[in-house]
Amino acid sequence: MNYLILPLALFFSYNAFTQDCTKEALRQKPGTWKAGPQGSIHDVTAADLAKEKAVLAGIHKMITTNYTPTGCQIGYSTVYGKYSASGQNWVADPYHYTMYILRYLCDKNSADKSKYYVDYSTPTTVNITANVVFSLNNLYAATIAPDEARNYLKLKQKPEKKDGVWYMGEEVVGDYGTPGEIKEYRWLITYNDTLPFYYVSRKEYLLIQKKRLEKTLQESPGEKEYINTFLHNISEYLKNPDTALNKPAICMWNEEERFEKFVEEGTPGSFFAVKPNLDYYHKKLPKSSPQFFTVVYKIAKGDAVFADNYQAIKKAVDFTKIKDLLGK
Repeated sequence: MNYLILPLALFFSYNAFTQDCTKEALRQKPGTWKAGPQGSIHDVTAADLAKEKAVLAGIHKMITTNYTPTGCQIGYSTVYGKYSASGQNWVADPYHYTMYILRYLCDKNSADKSKYYVDYSTPTTVNITANVVFSLNNLYAATIAPDEARNYLKLKQKPEKKDGVWYMGEEVVGDYGTPGEIKEYRWLITYNDTLPFYYVSRKEYLLIQKKRLEKTLQESPGEKEYINTFLHNISEYLKNPDTALNKPAICMWNEEERFEKFVEEGTPGSFFAVKPNLDYYHKKLPKSSPQFFTVVYKIAKGDAVFADNYQAIKKAVDFTKIKDLLGK
């Protein structure tokens, strides 16, 4: 009987090795890590760059220590640097660490039915960024650039405090209404309960819009009647008491070139107007210091490999440890 053990073991091993490739088999296959292209470096001092690389290396180590990919290869990359068009009076540098979940897929073009390959691109990513808030447009640790058309930034919803950090909400960003719908979940990790921006008041927003409309009127005098309608709306609204004018400006996306009314929080197509709050920052720190972090999970639904790894990565990304990096 003992003589049969080795041949049987070899048979089952050979049979398992040569069986056809399947999604479920690849889902169980141990994953790998691969350093991808390390992105651009722009307008960063050598001393700051070394420290920023150390911060991201620590985050990478935190994740790799607590997470093992399955059914995929994790490509990861970094980007360092700021651009003058993004802001001015920079307090802290923006820098990014991104993970790409690249599935193992059966190679249907190969005669060998056990062959597989690593996916070329992916809708499922994790981004951990120092000193940038991702929203309808990005908010940096800097004042808004002078050529910014709006002179404010747009936030779809107010952050909500959860487990000691800020939940910035979720949003469908691709393939809406399909089984493979792509969603983003955003988190903001800050000092204590503070935020690196403030909500523009209704009064400040109205004065911004008034200035924009008056400039448009000078450039397009033929639209005087049309523009004057909205200037009249602004003048009337500015007559409201301070209790009304001091409320946060919640505006409609399609009314940026005019003004009709403010709307209630949660109105479809609305946004909060916000501006960077430079009083938030510890200004004596070097620009390399992380003063807040944004964590963005983007995942395509309906795929088991994406779901498995997304859940495992969330457990490995320790918000408490990331928060401990602030101001260091």
